[in-house]
Amino acid sequence: MILPEKKERENRFKLALRMGLPIFFLGLLSIFSFINQSAENITTSFYIGAILILAIMIYFFLYMIYRGFDERITDPITNTFTREYLYKFLKKEILKENYTIMMITINNLYTINETYGIKNGDFILQSTVKEITNFLYSKGIYNFPLGHIKGGDFIIGLDGSKEDFLSVMELMCLKFANFNINNMEVQIIGAVVDNHFSKSLDYLIDYLFEQQTLNKSSKYMIKDEDMIDPNDLERSIIDAIKNSSFKIYSQNVYDKDGNIFLEDLSVKLLIKDKIVHQKVFIPVVNRLGLSKEYDLMLLNVVAKKISEDNKMCSFIISPTTIREPHFLSHVKGLIDTYININYKIVFLISEIDYYNNITRYNQTIQSLRNMGIYIAIDRFGEYHSSSLYFREIEVDMVRFDSRYTKNLKSDRYKKILKSLHEGVNSLNSKSWIKMIEDEELYGIAKEIGIDIIQGKYLDNLKEK
Repeated sequence: MILPEKKERENRFKLALRMGLPIFFLGLLSIFSFINQSAENITTSFYIGAILILAIMIYFFLYMIYRGFDERITDPITNTFTREYLYKFLKKEILKENYTIMMITINNLYTINETYGIKNGDFILQSTVKEITNFLYSKGIYNFPLGHIKGGDFIIGLDGSKEDFLSVMELMCLKFANFNINNMEVQIIGAVVDNHFSKSLDYLIDYLFEQQTLNKSSKYMIKDEDMIDPNDLERSIIDAIKNSSFKIYSQNVYDKDGNIFLEDLSVKLLIKDKIVHQKVFIPVVNRLGLSKEYDLMLLNVVAKKISEDNKMCSFIISPTTIREPHFLSHVKGLIDTYININYKIVFLISEIDYYNNITRYNQTIQSLRNMGIYIAIDRFGEYHSSSLYFREIEVDMVRFDSRYTKNLKSDRYKKILKSLHEGVNSLNSKSWIKMIEDEELYGIAKEIGIDIIQGKYLDNLKEK
């Protein structure tokens, strides 16, 4: 029996006592009063009192049964702790000197529900809990809190530091990276953090979700970024947005003839002499609800930069900001203020989920293009949505995901990229490849005819 089931049984027993004992004592009191009254001395008020006591007993009994439904501490599908009870439990546990929280995610639960039905999805959840529990038992780990957070996400609490359980985490994810239950493929990924990172449960859970987002593209590999105090990170982000104090780095991007085409900008955050990359602080920006403020701040900084050095620049911007109702008027105001930034800004856009109101989104994109803003689809081939957007929306450039570059020396990827390049060109868009790091990759990119090439190799060529 796992810990949540033990706690559920204990909770039900306590609830039964709370329901039964008051009723039992009321009954005893009524009987005692009746015994100590002679029949001829029983008054009307006694009968009224007895009826009232009985009514109160019945009400109390029914009320406690009703309240009992609200006090269930385990999820009826998985028999693990509910999120509410798990948070209540873990908030006490993380105050210990060493305590670790592990997240296990069924990465393809949505696909399972869509393909095999919700009933089979529930069965997968139950079976996965059993597999995880049995695995941890086999490693000598018992009586651990296990809770169902949402969807395919589970949280496990473990006594000890992260280092004590990191190898267990990796072994578990290796074993269950792809396994079958009743001929249904289940994909498991995991992340782990301990209370040395923070004593706030909310920060720990948010960090685990951010790690899982990174892990989804690399299955069981754990992305162990440099730990930064969450409070420091949040304060630094808010201050940097308020004061426009992010560090902006640039890399030259070249056309097929080797001429500088534009500067690709990347944004970093400096915290106590430590450089924090976008993939670390952007999830925090989103969680704080500051993505719009961040994008508008960055746009203002870039517009001012372009007006001073008169160079075309590209940078990543959130599609949700682009879809914000007042964004177009803000861009128009900038163009009116800095006249020479027309056709000097490239918005790089990408998102995991496809935005269904594609007509409205397309209208916004085309309005930006008419104002003189270039639009480029980023990470093409990484997210399914990128190809869907390219199918529906006219854009100026398409930047291929770095996976194509890493595998460009294989004949298969070379043929795929060539066909994609030809398709992009046929729709009057420019193809763009990044991370060209050596002469062979550069030669292949030129052979294919890629329009825009980015990488350290070209930077080194220009320096010679």
